[in-house]
Amino acid sequence: MGMGQRKALAKAFKQHTDKAVNEEVKRADLFSGKTVESELAVECYREPEDAPIKAGERARLVDMRDRIDVFVGYVSVGYVMPSLVDGLRAKLKLEERSGRSVKGRVAEVSDLTATFVITIGGQ
Repeated sequence: MGMGQRKALAKAFKQHTDKAVNEEVKRADLFSGKTVESELAVECYREPEDAPIKAGERARLVDMRDRIDVFVGYVSVGYVMPSLVDGLRAKLKLEERSGRSVKGRVAEVSDLTATFVITIGGQ
């Protein structure tokens, strides 16, 4: 196969791939206009250590200025780890939210330590 034949094959191949990209990859479909949503996981301390909390419960994170407390119903069950507070405030813009709070869900509760994880969806 000579150099001329190789160039012709390469050109034909490029034209086929360009056509496929335009027809299949760049086509508008069900997901093309949808924004990507993700969950934010936040590790928290239980306070008191025997606080009544179960995986799956709805929770609310409330910015109390000196820390972010976690409430299940009207009961405070813990607080966000201090090393995560500044990043969480910036990401969720808690100062601008009504009640300086955001809703979440208890994802897991540790049996070994006094910690649990809250997920905040769609951020």
